[in-house]
Formats: sequence, structure tokens, C-alpha cells
Amino acid sequence: MRSPKLSKADRRKAIVDTAANLFAEVGFRGGTTRELAKRVGVTEPVLYEHFQTKSDLYAAIIEDSGRQDFDKGRTILEQKAAAGDPEDFFTTLANLIAEHQANNPNYLRLILFSALEKHELASLCFERHATVIHQIVTAFIKSRIECGAFREVDAPLVARSFMGMTMHYMIFDQHFGFKLVRASRKRTISSMVDIFLHGLKSA
Repeated sequence: MRSPKLSKADRRKAIVDTAANLFAEVGFRGGTTRELAKRVGVTEPVLYEHFQTKSDLYAAIIEDSGRQDFDKGRTILEQKAAAGDPEDFFTTLANLIAEHQANNPNYLRLILFSALEKHELASLCFERHATVIHQIVTAFIKSRIECGAFREVDAPLVARSFMGMTMHYMIFDQHFGFKLVRASRKRTISSMVDIFLHGLKSA
């Protein structure tokens, strides 16, 4: 029996999903349009009916990689920033980063491949996702400085430090499988937020 013909939207999604899996597996240099077409079950000309250039395909991968989770997370983070509670804000931020990495395992692999291969996807990711979140976190830190809750610090650097700490934990725990921290994710995040906000010095 013939498999049912896919709609244009479903065919596009199949191409993007398959491309994300292919590039996450072998990198951008190793992933050819011939192999992609074979995995999708179409001819190469069909690929170009949906994406005229590889750049269009790469942009679609970034847009579709956890986009729904990203948009929802950004809204939640903006709400937490408006509420102004530092512990709640940074706990939420860490959980959102951890959940995004856990729910989109290909995403980090794609970013690492793009960075190592000096591929255009790296800048696309930075522009469309990382910059937005970093701006929200930086603005929150600046607002806490202005009201006297935080001391004078380099807000963009501090924002990057906390996000980097959370990403480091997820890279080793989720992607590499190296359980450097034996505590649960909830307890680990709680400890990281506490250390970040209060430091290591005894009272």
C-alpha cells in the first residue's frame, strides 16, 4: 500500500526534522542534500521546492528547534522579571535552560557542530535565541542594581556567568552523561541560585 501523500506543511516539517537529526548526527559538512532527500524519501528537487537555499533550511531548523518552548519560556521569564524576586527569577531561568536542553537534545549538538565548523547556523542561533534571553537577564540585573538590591557589577557579564553555569551543568549531565553532581536537578539548581545570589563566604 502507498503511504498517504503529505501536505506541503507536513512535508516541510519532515524535511526540517530530518535535517536537524542528520546535521546533529554528522555535522553540516557531513550532511548532504542527497542524504537528506534519501532520509525524507523525496528527490533533491523536492527539497529545493521548500527551501531554495541551504541558508533557508538552516534558518528553519533554528526557528523550529524548540520554538514553542522558547516562546513560552521567554514569556514566563519576562513575567518573573516584572515580579522582581531574584531567587524566583534565577530559579526559573535555570529551570527553563535545563528543560530546553532536556527536551531538545539535538539543539546543543547543532550549535556545537556549527561553532566548530564555523558555520552560519551559530550566528543565527545567537541572534534569534541567545541574545533575547541574555537581554532579559541583563535588564533584570540592572534593575536590581538600580533599586539597591544588587551591588554595582557588570550586568552583561553576570548574566552570562549564571547562564554559563547552568549550561555547563546540563552539558555534562544531560549530553555527556557525566554525573559530576549527584544531587537531583531541583536541588542542584537551588544550590546554584543560592551560591550565585549569596556567594560562598560564611555570614
